[in-house]
Amino acid sequence: MITPLSLLVSHQYWENVRPQGFSLPQCQSCKAFHFYLRPACPGCGSLDIKAVLTSGRGSVYSFSIVHRAPSASFEKDVPYVVALVATDEGPHLMTRLMKIKPQDVKIGMRVVVIGWRTHRDPADQVSEGAAPPLFEPDLS
Repeated sequence: MITPLSLLVSHQYWENVRPQGFSLPQCQSCKAFHFYLRPACPGCGSLDIKAVLTSGRGSVYSFSIVHRAPSASFEKDVPYVVALVATDEGPHLMTRLMKIKPQDVKIGMRVVVIGWRTHRDPADQVSEGAAPPLFEPDLS
Protein backbone atom coordinates (compact mmCIF):
# COMPACT_ATOMS: atom_id res chain seq x y z
CA MET A 1 0.00 0.00 0.00
CA ILE A 2 1.31 3.46 -0.88
CA THR A 3 1.04 5.94 1.97
CA PRO A 4 -0.44 9.32 0.94
CA LEU A 5 2.18 12.08 1.05
CA SER A 6 0.12 13.98 3.62
CA LEU A 7 0.50 11.15 6.15
CA LEU A 8 4.29 10.96 5.95
CA VAL A 9 6.65 12.76 8.27
CA SER A 10 9.70 14.44 6.75
CA HIS A 11 12.19 11.58 7.18
CA GLN A 12 9.67 9.08 5.76
CA TYR A 13 9.05 11.36 2.80
CA TRP A 14 12.77 11.66 1.93
CA GLU A 15 13.22 7.89 2.29
CA ASN A 16 10.26 7.26 -0.05
CA VAL A 17 11.40 9.64 -2.80
CA ARG A 18 15.15 8.90 -2.61
CA PRO A 19 14.98 6.14 -5.29
CA GLN A 20 13.46 8.53 -7.85
CA GLY A 21 15.81 11.43 -7.04
CA PHE A 22 15.21 14.85 -5.52
CA SER A 23 11.44 15.24 -5.60
CA LEU A 24 9.09 17.79 -4.09
CA PRO A 25 5.34 17.64 -3.44
CA GLN A 26 3.43 19.20 -6.32
CA CYS A 27 -0.29 19.94 -6.56
CA GLN A 28 -1.63 18.21 -9.63
CA SER A 29 -4.48 20.75 -9.92
CA CYS A 30 -2.60 24.08 -9.88
CA LYS A 31 0.93 22.63 -10.45
CA ALA A 32 2.41 24.56 -7.49
CA PHE A 33 5.25 22.95 -5.56
CA HIS A 34 5.30 23.17 -1.77
CA PHE A 35 7.19 21.88 1.24
CA TYR A 36 6.63 20.98 4.21
CA LEU A 37 4.22 18.11 3.70
CA ARG A 38 0.55 19.09 3.98
CA PRO A 39 -2.71 17.20 3.43
CA ALA A 40 -3.88 19.79 0.87
CA CYS A 41 -2.31 22.28 -1.52
CA PRO A 42 -1.70 25.57 0.31
CA GLY A 43 -2.58 27.44 -2.90
CA CYS A 44 -5.81 25.87 -4.15
CA GLY A 45 -6.79 23.33 -1.48
CA SER A 46 -6.62 20.29 -3.78
CA LEU A 47 -5.90 16.92 -2.20
CA ASP A 48 -4.21 15.65 -5.40
CA ILE A 49 -0.55 15.96 -4.34
CA LYS A 50 2.28 13.90 -5.89
CA ALA A 51 6.05 13.79 -5.41
CA VAL A 52 7.55 15.10 -8.66
CA LEU A 53 11.20 14.88 -9.73
CA THR A 54 12.75 18.36 -9.72
CA SER A 55 16.02 20.00 -10.72
CA GLY A 56 17.70 19.63 -7.33
CA ARG A 57 19.03 23.16 -7.73
CA GLY A 58 18.49 26.38 -5.86
CA SER A 59 20.19 29.26 -4.12
CA VAL A 60 21.18 30.05 -0.56
CA TYR A 61 18.42 32.17 0.95
CA SER A 62 19.95 32.36 4.44
CA PHE A 63 22.54 30.50 6.47
CA SER A 64 24.20 30.14 9.83
CA ILE A 65 27.65 28.85 10.71
CA VAL A 66 27.53 26.45 13.64
CA HIS A 67 30.61 26.81 15.84
CA ARG A 68 29.32 25.03 18.94
CA ALA A 69 28.18 21.45 18.57
CA PRO A 70 24.60 20.90 19.78
CA SER A 71 25.64 17.44 21.00
CA ALA A 72 28.69 15.21 21.18
CA SER A 73 27.77 13.54 17.89
CA PHE A 74 28.34 16.87 16.04
CA GLU A 75 31.64 17.85 17.70
CA LYS A 76 33.78 16.55 14.83
CA ASP A 77 31.72 18.53 12.31
CA VAL A 78 32.10 22.09 13.63
CA PRO A 79 32.25 24.55 12.09
CA TYR A 80 29.54 23.66 9.60
CA VAL A 81 26.87 25.51 7.63
CA VAL A 82 23.13 25.13 8.11
CA ALA A 83 21.31 26.86 5.26
CA LEU A 84 17.86 27.69 4.04
CA VAL A 85 17.87 26.91 0.32
CA ALA A 86 15.29 28.39 -2.03
CA THR A 87 14.77 25.64 -4.60
CA ASP A 88 14.31 26.66 -8.24
CA GLU A 89 10.79 25.24 -7.96
CA GLY A 90 9.92 27.57 -5.07
CA PRO A 91 9.92 25.72 -1.73
CA HIS A 92 12.60 26.58 0.84
CA LEU A 93 14.41 23.72 2.60
CA MET A 94 16.66 23.68 5.65
CA THR A 95 19.81 21.71 4.92
CA ARG A 96 23.54 21.44 5.45
CA LEU A 97 25.96 22.78 2.87
CA MET A 98 28.81 20.44 2.11
CA LYS A 99 32.12 20.74 0.24
CA ILE A 100 32.55 24.43 1.02
CA LYS A 101 34.37 26.36 3.71
CA PRO A 102 31.88 28.19 5.95
CA GLN A 103 33.54 31.55 5.25
CA ASP A 104 32.97 31.06 1.50
CA VAL A 105 29.17 30.73 1.71
CA LYS A 106 27.24 33.70 0.32
CA ILE A 107 23.56 34.61 0.14
CA GLY A 108 22.35 33.91 -3.40
CA MET A 109 25.06 31.40 -4.27
CA ARG A 110 23.87 28.55 -6.45
CA VAL A 111 23.69 25.07 -4.90
CA VAL A 112 22.72 21.57 -6.00
CA VAL A 113 21.60 18.42 -4.17
CA ILE A 114 24.36 15.86 -3.67
CA GLY A 115 22.46 13.17 -1.79
CA TRP A 116 21.39 12.13 1.66
CA ARG A 117 23.12 11.49 4.99
CA THR A 118 22.15 9.89 8.28
CA HIS A 119 23.30 10.81 11.76
CA ARG A 120 25.62 7.78 11.75
CA ASP A 121 27.66 8.94 8.76
CA PRO A 122 30.59 11.35 8.88
CA ALA A 123 29.68 14.88 7.80
CA ASP A 124 31.66 14.57 4.57
CA GLN A 125 30.05 11.30 3.48
CA VAL A 126 26.76 11.12 1.58
CA SER A 127 24.71 8.01 2.31
CA GLU A 128 21.51 6.23 1.44
CA GLY A 129 19.88 7.51 4.63
CA ALA A 130 16.47 8.93 5.42
CA ALA A 131 17.63 12.42 6.37
CA PRO A 132 16.80 15.47 4.23
CA PRO A 133 19.07 15.97 1.23
CA LEU A 134 22.40 17.78 1.42
CA PHE A 135 23.50 20.55 -0.94
CA GLU A 136 26.88 21.67 -2.29
CA PRO A 137 27.96 24.62 -4.48
CA ASP A 138 26.68 24.31 -8.04
CA LEU A 139 29.75 24.63 -10.24
CA SER A 140 27.94 24.06 -13.55
